[in-house]
Amino acid sequence: MKDSYIKAFTRFLSHTDEKEILLEGIIKEIEKYNIKSVLDIGAGGGLLSIPLSKEVNRYLAIEQKEEYVEKLKDAGLEVVHGEFPTEVDESFDMVLASHSLNSYRKGNFESFAKEAFKLVNKGGVLLIITYRGQEDDWTNLMDDLGVKKKEFEVKIGDYNRIGYNTLIGLLNSLGEIKTRKVITKVETDNIEDMVQVLSFVFSYGKKEKEEQFIALRPKLEKILNSQYKNDNGYYFPFQHFFITTKKI
Repeated sequence: MKDSYIKAFTRFLSHTDEKEILLEGIIKEIEKYNIKSVLDIGAGGGLLSIPLSKEVNRYLAIEQKEEYVEKLKDAGLEVVHGEFPTEVDESFDMVLASHSLNSYRKGNFESFAKEAFKLVNKGGVLLIITYRGQEDDWTNLMDDLGVKKKEFEVKIGDYNRIGYNTLIGLLNSLGEIKTRKVITKVETDNIEDMVQVLSFVFSYGKKEKEEQFIALRPKLEKILNSQYKNDNGYYFPFQHFFITTKKI
């Protein structure tokens, strides 16, 4: 599973400008709030975290995937190997969670957000970056494909919208929040690569979910050919929300 996940993730990265766009956006927040220290929850394999660590005086990563932990340590970064929430004995100007909050189920994100916010210095910020939000191309695609959240029996678009609004309400109770939208794109020169990339986004490497998505391929190809095809091949936009919560 690890090898198949890394292979699929590498394919995704080869077709997207996501890391470059998100890094640029995070650096803007660092400059805006005069950030000197960062706790990076779910730091990943280094494409964001390594250049980001050079922007501040103090950087600490939390990462649960062992192979990523080794990459970060090899790059000279200090890493806590584990899943958040976990014990951290200091606070930071910025606590960053870039796509490490992947579910809007209340039991998942409420404790995550509250514990992360505790680690923010006064005057500092909790920065959550997430795909999930208002109507966008991904939620519309899921609804057009007829995909539902099994545990709730609701459309993906409804599920994401409700969850996002609940998260915003929680963060608003903790501090002063600001949101902004950032768009990244996946681009491929053929439909096969686009199907594989979107399959990874849907499944995050889980075989059962990947098979569920591939079973929808005839309908998916029809949508891609009618809405997401241009002279260079295929493209698909992803909408990211930067949610910044300042501790007053």
